[in-house]
Amino acid sequence: MRTLAPARMITPARMLTPGRILTALLLALSVGCSNNDHEPAGSGLIETDEVVVSAEVAGRVTARFFDEGTELARGDVLLSIDSTRTVLQIDAADASIAAAQANLETAVSRLAQAKESESFARSELDRVSRLLAGGSASQRQYDTAKFEHDSAVKTRQTAEAQIASVRAEIERMRAERARLERELADATPRSPIAGTVLEKYVEAGELLAPGRPIAMIANIDTVYVKVYLNAGAFAGIRLGQKAVVDTESGGRTFPGTVVWTSDEAEFTPKNVQTKESRAGLVYAVKVSVPNPDRTLKVGMPVYVTIQPK
Repeated sequence: MRTLAPARMITPARMLTPGRILTALLLALSVGCSNNDHEPAGSGLIETDEVVVSAEVAGRVTARFFDEGTELARGDVLLSIDSTRTVLQIDAADASIAAAQANLETAVSRLAQAKESESFARSELDRVSRLLAGGSASQRQYDTAKFEHDSAVKTRQTAEAQIASVRAEIERMRAERARLERELADATPRSPIAGTVLEKYVEAGELLAPGRPIAMIANIDTVYVKVYLNAGAFAGIRLGQKAVVDTESGGRTFPGTVVWTSDEAEFTPKNVQTKESRAGLVYAVKVSVPNPDRTLKVGMPVYVTIQPK
């Protein structure tokens, strides 16, 4: 009769306690292995590119047109900053420009008159020169005609310089007015992108300084998730590779695309040489996920499976 070997007892040291099970699951996620050995996978959090809009001018907030969660189109006005002083400065600039334009018209008239005087003095000088050559005019008459001609030339040059000076002043005034117009536009800051307000930093009635943050806006029509894979799983990853994103909340998955991979390992020193330690190196992979219906939220945990090429 064959004798059966006694059954091997499982000692407490070998039992899988709940803590050991949780640790094993976390390790499986961190090294990026899925149930299918041919499909690298890992978990991560939904992220998005965020834009912080800041004030460009100082002033008191008279109205705020957004709140956290507000959907914005590109160019939507975020708030209104008191611009009374800027408007008054623009009015003063307009008055100064109008006065300078009147001075310019006067200077142009003076130039026309100076040119006529110069032309007459030139003709008179030529006439006296001919008479002097024929002995019908004296040297004194010639000297007088030449003096009047030279004076007319200087008067014309002065009128031209005056016009140039007035025109330069008008350009300076217009540049200052353009600066004030920009300042007026900055008093109603707008959203630089289409997106959702994640954070608001000001309230109506607050006094702003240039550079003060107003709101954080994110475009969540496209989000991304970063997962970490071990060296073996990472070796076959290529840009443009397709992925499947699962919220693990039941049923629905989302398509994604690999848009970035890290150039070096993370979390362990670069000078690791042993085979066992190299197996623990992990590499970051960024997957872009279209999110037109805004189902995926920033900070939501997801599980990403990268499909083979």
